[in-house]
Amino acid sequence: MIELINFPFAETIISGVLAFLLGWLWYHPKVMGRRWVEARGKNPDDCKPKPFPSILTFMLWMLASCFYTFLVIIMGLESSPALVCLSCLLWVAFAMPPTVMGAFYTGYPFNAVAIDSAYQLAGYYLFAVTHIGLGMILN
Repeated sequence: MIELINFPFAETIISGVLAFLLGWLWYHPKVMGRRWVEARGKNPDDCKPKPFPSILTFMLWMLASCFYTFLVIIMGLESSPALVCLSCLLWVAFAMPPTVMGAFYTGYPFNAVAIDSAYQLAGYYLFAVTHIGLGMILN
């Protein structure tokens, strides 16, 4: 049983917040936002951030961060390579396939899928980096 007293709350909360904030940077017009809008065949005004999707995205990144931490604890992962490997495996097994499969059925453009999927992988990498960095500082 996981003891809540030893649960790495700081790593979990900070990694979820960082993954969410990465989205604001990732989809900024000067980073990937313009390409993403063009790939979707949309007008930039159609893709302005709205409160509900932003709140939901934040909550989902926090949930993903909690499960990431849970897996780290259950699997006893402590080394940097193990945490990066976990991030890669989670993306390959659970994030990228449904995104790509959904695109096949909905006609979502591949370029947009690649941008979205790469953002998910970057978020998982932030989980690992946060656990590695804060783990070294706090322990």
